[in-house]
Amino acid sequence: MAFDVYGQELTADSSTVSHYDDVVRAILLMQTGTLEMLDAVVAEDPGFAVAHATKAALDFEQRDLIDSAEHFHAAVEALERGATARERAFVHTVGERIHGDRGAYGSYVQEYPSDPMGFALAMPTIAFSGAYDNPLEAWHRLDELAPRHGDDWWFTALLAFARVEQGDLDSAAELADRSLAIEPLGGTAAHARAHAYYEQGEHAAGARWLDGWIEDAGHSAIGRAHFSWHVVMHDLGLDDIDAVLARYDRDLAPTVLTGTRSLVDGASLLWRLNLMGRTDRADEIEAVRSVAGRELELPVTAFSAMHAAIADAAAGDLDGLGRLASRCHSSSMPAMADVAGPLAVALQHHVRGDYSIAADELLSVFARSQATGASRVQCEVIEDTAIVALISAGRKDEALSVLDVRLDRRAHAGDEALRNRLWQTQAR
Repeated sequence: MAFDVYGQELTADSSTVSHYDDVVRAILLMQTGTLEMLDAVVAEDPGFAVAHATKAALDFEQRDLIDSAEHFHAAVEALERGATARERAFVHTVGERIHGDRGAYGSYVQEYPSDPMGFALAMPTIAFSGAYDNPLEAWHRLDELAPRHGDDWWFTALLAFARVEQGDLDSAAELADRSLAIEPLGGTAAHARAHAYYEQGEHAAGARWLDGWIEDAGHSAIGRAHFSWHVVMHDLGLDDIDAVLARYDRDLAPTVLTGTRSLVDGASLLWRLNLMGRTDRADEIEAVRSVAGRELELPVTAFSAMHAAIADAAAGDLDGLGRLASRCHSSSMPAMADVAGPLAVALQHHVRGDYSIAADELLSVFARSQATGASRVQCEVIEDTAIVALISAGRKDEALSVLDVRLDRRAHAGDEALRNRLWQTQAR
């Protein structure tokens, strides 16, 4: 028996526990290579239940279901050598999540709030899908436990991301900077900082800072493509389409990016360009769909269903949107049935050219879109589509009103340019 750096007892010798500590730190930092590090730990001690369970959890998140099942069974067998109550709870919680109980990690954190690995799995980030159908519940849980964790860099990073989604941008920036000052490699803190820059309309500063972080501290971070997508959002905020296209080709094209990340970041960017009337990369959508993986046809979360709908719309795939709508509407998950399903239907109307109906439905969906777990900037693509639908339906005054509200919230040269064009056409 030995204790990890968080004071938790583990059924392994001190050397193995020390190596596991390194893995947990890398996971909290969102570093690459954690699966390989876990393989080395379980090779060192094949009876280390928590390490096997952690590997099973990470494999499951990355849709490697065979390896996930193997490590989960190894974790259960390892419990027979003896284990603490927390170790048993962690292993069984991973099993519950694998077998479909999304809320399992949330219950685990309730019982063992000092375990950072449990926290990491429970919180919706770009690394993990999280334990909550409604992300607001996750942020509320963080607030409840803030006094317990104080200035722990990993907790401060999560809190920074929560503050962005709660609209407290100054606090988000301060918390992210505080976390990064302690751990410059921290991917969650960097992600929160990127969001804060965007929501504050600081696009030039945000692109410059994030580019620097990607090339320096973020060189070994997972989800580098998503950080590049954030730079692209700043480029759109600066109305620099040449920069957008260049970065798409370098970091987000289907020749570079595959799987769910391609579905989320690649397809949504192509749809935004489509909405802007830029068809430079329009033919790329089928290639994106071909590498997107099973989440395109069989999304398991409202977040992935939302982006599957966007990908189908970008491809003009009315049948795909119809299948997706049916699948979502029959789901027991509220955000799947109440947000992703109606989004697919609204996008069907848009693709068909029923713009006025589409606009009304899209604005309704947008108002509750963050229930999918998508961030504010990710949800903006729904509002972007609604604006274009309003314009196409001849409801330009309403489109101007939506743009005015957005520009009151944050600066955006692309929105400014569109608003100016609408003003000019209204004046004729």
